[in-house]
Parts: sequence; structure tokens; C-alpha cells
Amino acid sequence: MVLDLSVAKVVWTRTLGRFWSGAYYAPTSPLRLVDISDPPLPSSDWVRVRNRLCGICGSDLHQLFVDAGLDVAPVALPSHQRTYLGHEMVGDVVEVGGAVTDHRLGDRVVRWGRADDCLARGRSELCPACARGHRVLCQVASEPRNDHPVGGGFGDTFITPASSLVPVPDGLPDELAIFTEPLAVATHAAWRCPPKEEDQVLVLGCGTIGYLLIQVLRLLQPSCEITAVAQFSWQAELARALGAERVLLVGQYGHSEVAQITGASLHQGRVGNQMLLGGFDLIYDVVGIEVTLNNALRWTRAGGTVVLVGVNLHRMKLDVTPVWYQEVDLIGAVGHDVVTWEGEEFSNFELAMRWMETGQIRCEELLTHRYPLDAYRQAFATAVDKHKYRSIKVAFDLVR
Repeated sequence: MVLDLSVAKVVWTRTLGRFWSGAYYAPTSPLRLVDISDPPLPSSDWVRVRNRLCGICGSDLHQLFVDAGLDVAPVALPSHQRTYLGHEMVGDVVEVGGAVTDHRLGDRVVRWGRADDCLARGRSELCPACARGHRVLCQVASEPRNDHPVGGGFGDTFITPASSLVPVPDGLPDELAIFTEPLAVATHAAWRCPPKEEDQVLVLGCGTIGYLLIQVLRLLQPSCEITAVAQFSWQAELARALGAERVLLVGQYGHSEVAQITGASLHQGRVGNQMLLGGFDLIYDVVGIEVTLNNALRWTRAGGTVVLVGVNLHRMKLDVTPVWYQEVDLIGAVGHDVVTWEGEEFSNFELAMRWMETGQIRCEELLTHRYPLDAYRQAFATAVDKHKYRSIKVAFDLVR
């Protein structure tokens, strides 16, 4: 499955999509399900992987529905005309280059990321981000290169540098292995500002990352108090089961409810303007849209922190006065890095797999739907319409 991107296709599809949902699958759209010949490995440090199972990520949906402004910072970077969808995959190594020592034929692996970082490019001198293990922030990721990965998780096979893959333990089934990358993202987000004892924490958003983040926060600080915000009552039930003390439903909470929970004082200004003195110690915004981020900044106590986790590729109108008036820290979180846990150093991927294998993080309830690749229209519809399908993680089953 590919996206063949061009300005004309993007503009036409977005315009037509306002009136017809089928525009995103029409011949004029960027989306294609195509048959291509398996390319040879371009270098001795590359491998070929046959996919077994691949989850649909929110970023896949953003790309599919061309949901991005053309004036946001990431869009200014060079990009490939063809994008291969699917990165939350687990698969088998079916071919290895002669220089590969970390992977053997038959190994199950998950995909680390985009394979554009220093290690994937074979650079001996690493940029500062790659040197500290945060390869998503690689400073050379947008520089030209001779060979590019071909294929993604939404397909039968792909080729990639071996350094972009992580081996899967034998005791971790495919149905859990596909959560390695989203759990690594949640772990990195939690480590951006770990909760302290007795902190009042708010998690805005109960999707896959939100559920995983709640569990990671509970592992990091068992005594913190976690409140979550969910869209539907069934989401709220699962959030409580996974460690949230309290769950608020969208449309049934606001400044006054936050004041009651946190003991903050609520002040009313003109034309409905409201402000809290006090609030949550720490808020993770896993949604990342204009309304949630504006609320998060106003619902955080003076000196508290907002961690922006959710991806929104559009400019937003924000009231950032709490950043200076209340010294609220606003920090971002993207990707995964290396952390220290119980005295040992782990990549977020390694730690995620250990936590799942030992049962410290529960993911069994999160995989709600599986589809063959040729049913991709229904799979994407299921992933989008959570009210109708009660979907959390939707995956493509690629084993034939």
C-alpha cells in the first residue's frame, strides 16, 4: 500500500473529500494498493522482511486522509513522492545481506522507524540525537541518500537497513509485538516529565497511546493520582481497569470539574473567560488539537508541566499566556529513545517488549479488529469510527 503524493492529488482529494468520503480511495487520490517486483537488497547491511501483522497508527490515517496543513514546519522538509504505509509491524526475516550479524533468517522482528537516521545510513559519526539514542530526531534524516527502504507494514514484504529492526523475544506473540512501537512512544512521553509522588496527573485522550501511557505512568510512580479524559463510556471503563482513578467524559467536564478535582480556585472573567489558580501538576495531551492544548495550558498549576504527545499537522490558535504568567512548561514528545529502568539502560523498544512479556503492561484488550489487506477500506473505516465499532487498535493480518 502506497501514497503517491503530489500537490495536485492532495488538493483535489482534500477538496472532494469534504463532500464524498470515497474521494480518499478514488483513482484520483494518492492511495494505491499495487503489485511491485521485490527489489534486490541494495547493500550488504540490508535485510528483507515478510510481514505477519501490522497495526494501523493514527499517523497512517493522517497521511491517508491527507490531513496536514501545507504551512506547518514538518511539511517544509524534503519528502519522498512515494510513501509506504505501515510501521507497527511484526514479521520474519527472509533474506539477509552478507554484512548483517544481528539478524538471521527466520528471526521475528519489529521495525524501529523510518530508517533515515545516522545508523540506518551507515554513518560512523553520529549526530547528537542519534548518539543519545533518540534517532527520530536525527539531524541528517532529510539529506539525500542513494538507497531508500521499499515497502511497509501494509504489504507482504519490505527491505530496510538491518539497523532499523529490533528482534522480538520468542515469548511475545505477534498480537502483542505490534504494540512495541506505540508503547515505546508512550514510554518516551512519560520520561519527558515523569510524575512525582502524589502528583495529580491528567491524561487527555483514551486511544492506544493514552491507554499505554496510563500504564507506564502507573509503573513509574504508583502513588500518583491519574485522571483520564475519554470520548465514550466504554473507553472510560477500560481506562479505569488499566490504572486511572477517575475518568471524565468529553462534554461532561470543564474548568469547574477540574477545580473540584484538584482543589484549584476558579475565576470568571468577561465573555466566558475562565482561569484556574492551581490545577493538575502534570498533563499529557495525547490528542493535541487546539481545544485540548488550550485547556491543558489553563488546567495546569503554576510551575506545572504540559507534555504534548498528540500529533496535529495544522496550525493552531493558542493562548500561551499561562506559559509565562503561570510558568507552565510546555514540552513536546516524539518517537523513542534510551532510558534507565531499575538500574539498567534500555531502548524504549527493549523495555516495551520486556514489560509486555512479563505482563507489567497489558495490551491484550487493545487489539480489537483484524482485517486482510484487501479489506483496507473497511479496516480504515473501523479505525476512524470508534463510536460505531468500539475500535482501539485495528490491524492487518498478513499471514497467508
